[in-house]
Amino acid sequence: MTDPWGISGPDFVVLYIALLGAVLLVRLVVSGIAGARALRAGQARPWPPPTVYQLAFLAGGPDRATDAAVAALVDRGRLRVNSYKQVSQAGARPSEPLEQAVFDAAQLKTTSTIRGYVRGSAAMRALEDSLDRQGLLASTAGKRQARTFGLVLQLAVLVLGVVRLVNGLSLGRPVGILVFLVLVAAVLTVVAAVRRTKTGARQPSAGGHRVLGQARAAASGPVPAGMLAGGVLLGGAAAAVALGGWAMYPDEEISAALMPPAASFGGGGGSSGSSCSSGSSCSSGSSCGGGGCGGGGCGG
Repeated sequence: MTDPWGISGPDFVVLYIALLGAVLLVRLVVSGIAGARALRAGQARPWPPPTVYQLAFLAGGPDRATDAAVAALVDRGRLRVNSYKQVSQAGARPSEPLEQAVFDAAQLKTTSTIRGYVRGSAAMRALEDSLDRQGLLASTAGKRQARTFGLVLQLAVLVLGVVRLVNGLSLGRPVGILVFLVLVAAVLTVVAAVRRTKTGARQPSAGGHRVLGQARAAASGPVPAGMLAGGVLLGGAAAAVALGGWAMYPDEEISAALMPPAASFGGGGGSSGSSCSSGSSCSSGSSCGGGGCGGGGCGG
């Protein structure tokens, strides 16, 4: 009996497994090369010095930018955080677009919830676009092309398996192993298709990493709080959180109250400390005692 396509069933199974492995390896390599090229290709263009929220986006994406805005508003008394770690409005609406988005979302919401509201806001999109125009974010075009190439390869292997499977069934050949392999190929194809539709978090370009490194170096140097170094305001809670996350907020108690749980956290590192006592609320420069707020930090 003549073998279909001149290849025996066992030999085709071995060949198909090799194809599945080879395509998966090619996808990983091509995606990695495209990502590396995107990071190296970015060149910072001559623009005004970055704002604290642009630096926050470069350091930790949209969530870090949101955290920096929350920190700034709490520090200025525009927002307050209560003993349930809920943030609420406490002053006039700010004029800065990202701060406005945070302020509008802060209606007895946790930091995690505020992040979700602000992440897709017009202010956050405008912040990302401004970084894109300055060449501070890596391009997603190369990564999208690499994933499209990988999807085409994966789809070709799937089609090959399906055609061989149909041919084997029509000839009454045993195809149990091939059915399993085709299902594996189908799953890998679906995964490749889903990955192609998702660009993931934007990463800083080479220029973005350079700008961020300069800001961090300046912030750690002997520069008095509030001074400009490299065009970036180094003092204040917003700059501290932008570059280092909630762990760098100047008030440890407020930092612990505002820091999202580890499961939903996407910004800076952790911090120890207790939250405010029951029934009280905190803002920068205030403390919570047994029944109300006085000067200092939030104490339990």
